[in-house]
Amino acid sequence: MTDALFSSFAQQIALKKQSFSAEQRALLSEVLEEKYKGIAVSEKLKRNLRLLQEPDTFTITTGHQLCLMTGPLYFIYKILHVIKLSADLNAKFPAQHFVPVYWMASEDHDFEEIRNFLLFGQKWTWESAQKGAVGRFDTKDLQFFLRALAEKFQNQPDSEIHRLIEKFKVPNYGLGFFEFVNELFSLYGLIIIDADNARLKQSAWPIWQKDLFTSDLHQAVLQNTQALQEKNLPTPIESKETNLFLLAEAKRERIEKSGPIQFEQKDSAQLSPNVVLRPLYQEWILPNLAYIGGPSEIAYWQQLPQAFACLDLPFPLTIQRAGGILLQDKDLDLIQKLGFEKQDFLSDKAELKKRYLEQVGDQEPNYGHLDELWSGYKDAFLKIVDGELPHEKRTIEAELTRIQKQREALEQRFEKTRKAKFDKALKQIEQLSEKIQPKSQLQERSTNILNFCPDGAVSERIASLYQQLDPYNQEKQWFVVS
Repeated sequence: MTDALFSSFAQQIALKKQSFSAEQRALLSEVLEEKYKGIAVSEKLKRNLRLLQEPDTFTITTGHQLCLMTGPLYFIYKILHVIKLSADLNAKFPAQHFVPVYWMASEDHDFEEIRNFLLFGQKWTWESAQKGAVGRFDTKDLQFFLRALAEKFQNQPDSEIHRLIEKFKVPNYGLGFFEFVNELFSLYGLIIIDADNARLKQSAWPIWQKDLFTSDLHQAVLQNTQALQEKNLPTPIESKETNLFLLAEAKRERIEKSGPIQFEQKDSAQLSPNVVLRPLYQEWILPNLAYIGGPSEIAYWQQLPQAFACLDLPFPLTIQRAGGILLQDKDLDLIQKLGFEKQDFLSDKAELKKRYLEQVGDQEPNYGHLDELWSGYKDAFLKIVDGELPHEKRTIEAELTRIQKQREALEQRFEKTRKAKFDKALKQIEQLSEKIQPKSQLQERSTNILNFCPDGAVSERIASLYQQLDPYNQEKQWFVVS
């Protein structure tokens, strides 16, 4: 940890300790105790849940919407980042305790964004006509998908993947995803919070009240946004006059200020914050010090400091998540066998193929001297024809043209055969390039970890990633698993 970051955390601890009340902490602990009732947890997680009741315990948080089977790789990188950072903070600040938290955005309704993932080159889709908050989706129409996925790993009947799939055999997707993530990360002490909870929402009434009955939060976000735009900095989110949705069965609809607002504190469970209010809600109910997110997340948090000030709420540290590129041992071996370094595969695949052919000495033969010989032969022969049998010249020219085409065809056939001996290597370059940069996109945003778990052992790969991930390295990291 850098000295500057260490100093920032020390300041943040002091701010949060002053603002987060014993009543808020007690409520949070009660809600989590209820949520985890009947759920198998590790000893480390039990300890973190107990510690959260103490005034010197703070959280380090990341968040993400619900997705299929962990979704893209960066979902895992974000969670491992908060786990490792929390461990380092516990070592740096022995008088306090720090626990990692995953904020489960179960109220998000962008089902189209999360209903697909790619596995072993095949697109897998959860077919459902359900609407509203994804966390409230019935899992009945997910079962066909789960059976098909289990069949994909039928040759590993005792592998972990089957136990993970079983977690979704519950009434709603939010509960299934909660148990699924807990199964993967309980060992690390990760606390999962599903904030779609009536008691937590009622406690945040001051936020909802200010959004519904004043324009203070909206104007604060607009002011921050304008200041950022004047500096040509990104502003990914747009504040509305109200940033709350009405949450009900099978729907999540934006509340419009087109008439009198009738909501009271007792109605809080029906309210659902959008991306503007979600960070405020998070910091209201958690003793949180830092949020770990991707570049676009960090950008939109910078649109919110004045909104936080409206509520006298400390603005947390915002830290860009670690991430990178994941390979298997066999991929690394193949890269070296082909004569490349792994970084080479960040370049264009066509350029890589060209470099490979140059490395193996595959210089295209120079057929120019053969052309010169043929041209000389043709000219000499036609000269003889002119002197001896000039009336046969057109026939001879036609025959020479036929021979010329045969010669060219022979050269092409030879060239195709000559290059075929490199086909396997060129296909391997193509496959590696696609694995590292799928469709020329960032791997971590499109590839699911199951692609690296043909034996269905997900936790084994996560444990390997945990050992390799450096939470303080903002560059692309390279991870290698078995």
